[in-house]
Amino acid sequence: MSYCIIKSIQIRDNNKVFINVASNNVRPHRYDWWECDSLSKILQEEGQEALDVAILAEYESGNFQGPKNKYTRARDVLYHMPEYKSFNWRAPWGEEYDRVCGQRQSNRTRYEELLRKALKTQLPQDKFVLRKKIPLGTAYLRKLTRRCAFWTQNIAEAKIFRYAEDAEGIKEYFKNAENWEAVKLETKVDKRRAVNG
Repeated sequence: MSYCIIKSIQIRDNNKVFINVASNNVRPHRYDWWECDSLSKILQEEGQEALDVAILAEYESGNFQGPKNKYTRARDVLYHMPEYKSFNWRAPWGEEYDRVCGQRQSNRTRYEELLRKALKTQLPQDKFVLRKKIPLGTAYLRKLTRRCAFWTQNIAEAKIFRYAEDAEGIKEYFKNAENWEAVKLETKVDKRRAVNG
């Protein structure tokens, strides 16, 4: 599936929306600015809030991807909202997927309200790391790729998760992950000082 890698989104003169974007399936990635007519039209006719909802919908659908911004943070919040389960298109193919697609079409207003709510909701302040016991003490997940998990004994280098279930969910992709556990970081000071948690 192709998608747009978004570097930046700007509103320029006369309420026009410009996107600095590259295609994921063209190498090397070449970023170019272009005006997105459909988003410009939404901004001009419906306003900033409707534009934010439309952009978040593109991130949620997977059409837009890229670095952290207010839309990726809102998408992360959205994924953890209980109301989102009935709109989650990542359900397995078949009847469940078809039901979700129908739900999204028939309840478009409710879906857009959920996107608005996600945009207004802050990420939780809690932070979690994934740790495991090793012969030399404790190791913390530092980096994750599709096939490998890289670990460090320095908690200051650990990958931060905003939701404990995201950290715990990593375990299902690896064998021998029974002794991995999500641990809440208490303060920034704890993260800097703790080495073997």
